[in-house]
This record gives sequence, C-alpha cells and structure tokens, in this order.
Amino acid sequence: MDGDKHSHICVPIMISGNVGGVVQFICGKSINCDMDFQNRISRAKQYIREIQPVIETKRLTQTLKESAVRDALTGLYNRRFLEESYENIAAGSIRRGKSLGLLMCDLDYFKNINDVYGHDVGDVVLKETSNVIRKNVRASDFVIRFGGEEFLVILVDIREDEAVKVGEKIREKVEETKIKITGGIIQKTISVGVSEFPRDAQNFWQAIKYADVALYKAKEKGRNRVVRFTQDMWVEEKY
Repeated sequence: MDGDKHSHICVPIMISGNVGGVVQFICGKSINCDMDFQNRISRAKQYIREIQPVIETKRLTQTLKESAVRDALTGLYNRRFLEESYENIAAGSIRRGKSLGLLMCDLDYFKNINDVYGHDVGDVVLKETSNVIRKNVRASDFVIRFGGEEFLVILVDIREDEAVKVGEKIREKVEETKIKITGGIIQKTISVGVSEFPRDAQNFWQAIKYADVALYKAKEKGRNRVVRFTQDMWVEEKY
C-alpha cells in the first residue's frame, strides 16, 4: 500500500518453533496509530498466543492423516488412500463424462534383486521406480503403491487408448533408468496391464481387476511390455 497513507505491522504465528502464518495489521489515516492501534495489536497478540496450541494440534492431525495414506518407503499413495478416495475419483470421472486409465505396473523379476543384493538394494529400486513413474504422469493423476513391487496409476480424464501410450512411456523410462548401487548399476524392466473405467467396466474395482488380468497376460507373453485388456481375457462368469 501507499506508504504515506498507511502503515502496517506483521505479527508471526509460531508453530513448533517455525513461522506457521503471519497476521498483518494495517493502520489507516482514520485510526489513531499511536494508542488505539497499539492496543488492538496487543490484544491480537494475546489472542494469537492462545490459539497457537489449537492451530498446532490441527496441523499435527492433518500431518498424521496425510502420513496414513502415504507409503513410507516411496512417498506414493497407498491402498488405504485408494479405498477412501475411489468413490470420489470414479464419481468425478462419470460426472465429467470422461474416462480413467488404470495402469497396473509390476517390476519384472524383482524377487531376484532381494535374493542377490538384499532388501536395502530392493528398497532403492522401488524408490527409483516410483520416481520414474511419478515423473511420467501428470500432477492430476494418482500413483499408488498397490503392494510389494506393484504400482497402480490412475490417469484422470483420458482419451480412448491414451492410457496405453502412457503405459508404454513408463515402460521405456523404467528400462532406460540406471540405478546406482554399491559396486555398479542395476537396470530393471516393468510389465504393465491397462484397462479403462467406465469403458471396460461400470464397477471401478472390476476395472482394476481387468488391468491386473492384462498385467498377467503381459507377464505371460514375456514381460517388459504393455498389454491392453480385452473382454476375451476375462473367462470368469462374473466379477
């Protein structure tokens, strides 16, 4: 603001030793900045001191809630997040008249890494793979550690067959990635099964199952490939 018309004072809100926010007080010409303004600031500071524990508790609660839906190793969303959020994700897609692309991704021969190099190296491979996947999708998409070395990617508002292209991009980037370990590097491949909701199934979890079926076909055909689900792959009578 114009300095010759207004003055202002900023009071920090301290949360756990850090600045969690700032309250700005502006003194205009109509306010007595010498006495009345200072009294208001004094009362405000007292109020801020009293509400700091409440703000800190709410922030801690939010942090704990966020950590509950994140995988500790990779930082990706976990199965709990999916179970709590899938209805909103699916409903939003249907409301917009769009489709979700579902990519079920699984590292090839991952057990060999743990057996030969140990679980610490296995963890490094999982973290690097999760970074590759995350970098090759949009910020609006969801990447979930579905279990072990398996990742689920939910692509929001895609065009028909666009999910296959994204799956192929992820497959190529994973194959190209050189993961540094003690004494050398590791390069891994990944298999991807693809389905679309609601094109392939009106039930969200059924569509995920279809992506998993396509993943199985990718493994069966030799791994390191992307396979799109087709109805002939589903031989069960019902989901």
